[in-house]
Amino acid sequence: MRWATLAHVHLDRVASPWLVRRFVDPTAQFEFVEWGLDGQLPDPARLRVPEGATPIGMPGVELGLHDENGSCFQKVLRAYELDDPALWRMERVIAAGISHALGTPQRPDQTEDERVLGTALNLLGSGLGVAFDDVEHIEHAMPLYDGIYEHCRMRELSEDILTAAPKLPPLRVPYLRAALRKTQATKPIR
Repeated sequence: MRWATLAHVHLDRVASPWLVRRFVDPTAQFEFVEWGLDGQLPDPARLRVPEGATPIGMPGVELGLHDENGSCFQKVLRAYELDDPALWRMERVIAAGISHALGTPQRPDQTEDERVLGTALNLLGSGLGVAFDDVEHIEHAMPLYDGIYEHCRMRELSEDILTAAPKLPPLRVPYLRAALRKTQATKPIR
C-alpha cells in the first residue's frame, strides 16, 4: 500500500511510518509531499497527496499532524485499534519528544523516562534528518524505534520479573527475551 506524508520527516512522521510498517501494513511504501519554505505549516487545500496514497502526518487529514487530538502516532493507534500497552507507552515517549521539539509544556504526568527518551528521539531525529533524505531517514530510524518499542515492552513486565533479571548482559538479555516471549504468547497477535 502507498502512504504519503510531508517531506522533511521528523519524530512523529518517522515514528508513525514505523508503526504503520510494523503493525498495520508491512509492505508500506512512503511518498513525500513537499511543502513551502515560508516557515508555516502548509495549507491543507494546497497539498497534493499522490493519487491512491493514504495521507499520514499532514494537516487536514484523519491521521494528521499532532494537535489537540494527539500525535499522528496516537491517531494511527486509535484508527487501527492497536491496543498493545507497549505501543501506548511508546506514544507517551513520542509525545514527550514532540513537546521537546516544539518547546511546549510537558504532560503533568510525564515520567523522567519518557522525557529523556522523547528528548533523545528529537535530537537523534534532527541528526538523521540532516544526514539522510526522507526515505533513508525512515529506513535508518526503524531499528531505533524497534529498540524503543522493546524498551516499552520491558517496562510492561512485572516488577518481580525485572528485579530478578541478571545484571550481566550475557545473562540478562536471554532472560528478558524469554520473559517477553512468555508475555507475548498470552496476547493475541495481529
